[in-house]
Amino acid sequence: MNFEFTHSFKKEAKKLCKQNQQLKSKLAKQFKLFGINPNHPSLKLHKLQGKRSVQYAIWIKGNLRALCIKKNNIYIFFDLITHNQY
Repeated sequence: MNFEFTHSFKKEAKKLCKQNQQLKSKLAKQFKLFGINPNHPSLKLHKLQGKRSVQYAIWIKGNLRALCIKKNNIYIFFDLITHNQY
């Protein structure tokens, strides 16, 4: 599956990885899985509801989620937030 990261996503990921060294490897693992099979059960890919109904989320770890939109056949990841933030 094709996917991209926005500048703001990369910036947030870098900031969070400085705070938690293990997060970098977890992000790499989850996005490797996403590239192979976006519907892999450990990703828990789901479409959001309400005001975020055009967005999708995948599980990273704990309550951390990566948000994206789907444009044509490309997922564009734009934010890393906790489940409580959306």
